[in-house]
Amino acid sequence: MPFVKSIPMYNTRVGVLLNNLPELQALNQELRQLAALQNALADVLPGDLATKTSVALTKNGELILCVENGALAAKLRQMAPRILTFLRQRRYEITGIRLQVQVRIRDNPLPQKQIFLSPDARNAIDLLSERLGASPLKAALIRLGRHGK
Repeated sequence: MPFVKSIPMYNTRVGVLLNNLPELQALNQELRQLAALQNALADVLPGDLATKTSVALTKNGELILCVENGALAAKLRQMAPRILTFLRQRRYEITGIRLQVQVRIRDNPLPQKQIFLSPDARNAIDLLSERLGASPLKAALIRLGRHGK
């Protein structure tokens, strides 16, 4: 979930509910803290890395960050001491950073491959599959000949 700077939540309908319902005030405080941490991360991380890193939660002084892939996680591991120092200077009580890789599902899935075989190629595949005995190769060739039409 890409994130840069957040807009104040109290301007939204949900924000009004969170501010006014006593049952949700603890949740509101947690959300504000996470948004503030996300904004602080946007200040310390390089642009592209900041947009691909999300604050998941803080637990027992540990900041848990979500990233899209292992390469980003490796880069953040290298930057962890600098991030911790930066957050401590801003009075956050963070003692460690844990990273979670959460692969995003593509919004636009790749199109399914379509195979087009010429009539000669299909004929050659059919002839080969007829000469073979029962085997996984024969079954695969028959499927290929059928789907190539």
